Amino acid sequence: MHVRTTIFLLLLLAGTAFVAGLFQVRRTETEKLEVATATLQNRWADSAREFWDNQGDELQTMVGALSVREGLVGAILDHDTKWAEANWDDRVLSSYHANAIWLYRRDGTLFYSLANTESEELQKSPIPADAPEKLFGHGRTPTFYFPLKSRISGRLRFVEVRGTPVWQVWDSKKEEPLEGYFLAGRIWDDEELRRVLPPGDDQVHFVPLETPPPSKPGPEQMYYARTLPDWRGQDLARLAFTNENQELKVLGDRADRLFHTLLLGALVLFLALFLLLNRAVVLPLRRVIRSLHDEKLSLLEPLRAQKAEFGQLARLIDLFFAQRADLMREMSERSAAQKALHESEEMLRHSQKMEAVGRLAGGVAHDFNNLLTAIIGYADLLRRRFAGDPTARQPAELIHQAGEQAAGLTRQLLAFSRKQLLQPKIIDLNTVITNLQRLLQRIIGEHIEIVSQPGAAPGRVKADPGQIEQVIVNLGVNARDAMPRGGRLLIRTRNLVVDGANPAPELTPGPYVVLEVTDTGEGMDEETKARIFEPFFTTKGPGKGTGLGLATVYGIVKQSHGGIVVESERGHGSTFRILLPQEDGPVEMIPSAPTAVRAPAHQESILVVEDEQIVRDLVCEVLRGHGYRVLAAGRGSEALRILRKEERDIDLLISDVVMPEMNGVELAHRVHEASPRSRMLFVSGYSESDIADQGMEAIAFQVLQKPFTPDTLARKVREVLDGVGDGGNA
Repeated sequence: MHVRTTIFLLLLLAGTAFVAGLFQVRRTETEKLEVATATLQNRWADSAREFWDNQGDELQTMVGALSVREGLVGAILDHDTKWAEANWDDRVLSSYHANAIWLYRRDGTLFYSLANTESEELQKSPIPADAPEKLFGHGRTPTFYFPLKSRISGRLRFVEVRGTPVWQVWDSKKEEPLEGYFLAGRIWDDEELRRVLPPGDDQVHFVPLETPPPSKPGPEQMYYARTLPDWRGQDLARLAFTNENQELKVLGDRADRLFHTLLLGALVLFLALFLLLNRAVVLPLRRVIRSLHDEKLSLLEPLRAQKAEFGQLARLIDLFFAQRADLMREMSERSAAQKALHESEEMLRHSQKMEAVGRLAGGVAHDFNNLLTAIIGYADLLRRRFAGDPTARQPAELIHQAGEQAAGLTRQLLAFSRKQLLQPKIIDLNTVITNLQRLLQRIIGEHIEIVSQPGAAPGRVKADPGQIEQVIVNLGVNARDAMPRGGRLLIRTRNLVVDGANPAPELTPGPYVVLEVTDTGEGMDEETKARIFEPFFTTKGPGKGTGLGLATVYGIVKQSHGGIVVESERGHGSTFRILLPQEDGPVEMIPSAPTAVRAPAHQESILVVEDEQIVRDLVCEVLRGHGYRVLAAGRGSEALRILRKEERDIDLLISDVVMPEMNGVELAHRVHEASPRSRMLFVSGYSESDIADQGMEAIAFQVLQKPFTPDTLARKVREVLDGVGDGGNA
């Protein structure tokens, strides 16, 4: 039998029994009891409420009639107690069922009081002097209670007090200040309550607040209570009305007997239902719950063969677990994709930050190079001038040495900003590591073991050999500082094909040669690792580092079209992984040392254009010293005017790239139009590729990197005039 059919039959049986019982109750007493109980209780409560409200009418009539009596106002103003004694006595109080009165002045002090019983306690003011103003504010007529200290047979006794403000007779709108206050009181206790209560089954009495009311009165018990407030509005006690209706009690007993009969039948019925549902529903559900909790689908085997609902449920659970496995696999893949996307975004932001810092560093280095060119150049000229005088030559040597050190810093800044002039060649990284190992060992010290594993085959890349050596040395020095007590430095190469799993987002897919430098040093935390390539950032103490070592590595790698990845953890060392595009061509030979500068065959003319006068004067002095005819200009427009005045073409244009009014590239185009045979030499901190990108692809030119020495300038000028290196940029 299907579960749905079983449940339907069981509910039908239970519903029949309950409906039969409900109809029996309906035909007998239930409806009658409920209606009668509700009607009687509501009517009785209204009657009790109306009874108590009516008991204060006479007292209220008394205070209302005296609120504007002209003689009362005069007596208050004149402090005339005789008038009060003549107008109030026991007879007047009894006519209003009152037991005491109190008359107050405007300031709240008691002017007159009268009591026909309990005079010693009632003649005292029932409220403090500041109470009338609060009680009668805005013309109110208060009602409150206060307890009597004296009790009769232990009964609670309370005085009901009603009051009214006293106004002038003519002040009908009550716009003038009050003249006084009038209170009248009546004593109540249980005996007085029973005296005024109409004959019947009702009972009324005072109940202390700490006595709780009946929690659940029966249908035959009627209960109504109201609280008695004092002059502050705080409850003093309760006035409770009770009544026990015997007729309702009989009806309630009959309903109870019927209920017990139905309850016994219902228990028997539900016992049968429980046994049947336990077998048809509970046991299969437990099997399903256990299989879900333990994720053991084998527990559902007895249910799968069923055609009823539990069989369908077992098959749905199988489908759910299959879909859950697919969903978890998809979520895992999506989480991995989101993680990769987040990492790519972080690397992109870091790359943009480094690019901005690099531009700033490159600009600073470019401007500083102009000054260093003059410092190194003039220092070199002074060294030559005082070659025979060691005493005079020494300051020039020191100036030259300081200039070279400063030039080294600017070269590092330019390397970071990727603006330095490189001479890339196809080199074998394995050979570079092997040749550099002995020098690197002397630099970092014998307390660190260097292990080289040149495993890349082939290991050829296109880069500036000197700069790659600088990268390895800088990483070695950085590892040395991380291992002050010694350690192990591993340098190895390997091949890697970059595809979808890109270790650095700026790399394009293809074959790469990986240079790994791993140390066993202290390692870095995430915050330090995020900033290690920033120029001037260092974790060393003052005077122990410039903070340009790793920034130089970063710039050289980027300018060589590579990427760099860092892996490090505090206490577990660091690994710097450099990826450079793999080259298939043969290894290029490194050129030999430069030869001596050849003197010009005839007086060749050179136009020097440089906006920095100190640099311009240096270049002119050096070239004139080598026998050249030199023309000088500080701006491009001035250079064009000189060119127009010349009767013959100039042999060489030497120009800075960044100048006011007209930059060097634009000037080169103008000179090339006027003098096509003139050769071009740019003196700048920019590389040849940067200048070519500005529109110099069609004109042959060469670049001399700032800062330079007089010998370097003379040699480069001679190479350009002799046509050495032409054609690379045409």
